[in-house]
Amino acid sequence: MGSVGGVGTEEGSGCKVNSEGEGDPFYEVLGLVTLEDVIEEIIKSEILDESDMFTDNRSKKKVSQHGRKRDFSAFKPSDSETKVKISPQLLLAAHRFLSTEISHFSPSQMSEKILLRLLKHPEVIHEIKFDESNKRAPEHYLYTRSKPVDYFALILQGKVEVEAGREDMKFETGPFSFYGTMALTTFLGKYPPLLSLSHTPSHAPTPSISPTLSLAPSTPLKSINPAVVYVPDFSVRALSDLQFVKVTRQQYQNGLKASKLDSTPQSPESLHLKINPTVTDKADSVPDETTNLLNEQNALNRKLNHTAGENRI
Repeated sequence: MGSVGGVGTEEGSGCKVNSEGEGDPFYEVLGLVTLEDVIEEIIKSEILDESDMFTDNRSKKKVSQHGRKRDFSAFKPSDSETKVKISPQLLLAAHRFLSTEISHFSPSQMSEKILLRLLKHPEVIHEIKFDESNKRAPEHYLYTRSKPVDYFALILQGKVEVEAGREDMKFETGPFSFYGTMALTTFLGKYPPLLSLSHTPSHAPTPSISPTLSLAPSTPLKSINPAVVYVPDFSVRALSDLQFVKVTRQQYQNGLKASKLDSTPQSPESLHLKINPTVTDKADSVPDETTNLLNEQNALNRKLNHTAGENRI
């Protein structure tokens, strides 16, 4: 033990003095003691490393280390976790903004609990890495004029440039600006159902959002009647790194159905009931979103001018 504990040494030999027989006494080596052996005795446990050799008790054959690898899959991140990480404070701010400022996500349409689960869905929070060398790359565009889309977008972090109107007016917006609300309610009722759920008994727990918001195959936009698909008449391009909420029409409709199931008492007689979406809004009855964007920008400019006038006074 003294030789093992010495400075700069990690092993020592175990010896004893053999004075039996004729002649001078001599040291007889009994074995090798390493620092690992000492530590194992202290912690009362065996330290396993790549140099250890194990022998099967039955066959007396050495066991290969390759067949004894440990399973560390429990530490692998779950596929259900959000791919883009945002802070809990930003998630809460997005949740409150959607539920209070946008009628499509108000509590009367979608419950706050379902909305929070929707925001935590791994396919809802997205990000764009801005490429300074190619500022007009297609990947930088959230919306392109005259290109059909089926999703709503809420900017969480970063800046975008909006180009709208016949005059191609351009203005910049930042966090908590949103686009494509009409895409959530356009194209309903004429095509295959977005959702098919089985009701559960009234005593069953609240339905999980995971299957409810599952991304089932959707109808390609190219095969949809242009009269019922949402086609933006504006473009939105990233000017910096972006984090944004992207809710597709199918995710939104599934969230509405989940809210309805969550708030409506279930009965055993309604088992295996199929839910099909119905037409709630007509494409030709919604206002022009370009007008809304320009009105919001004009209101902001008037507010800034009014503030500047007061400061001069």
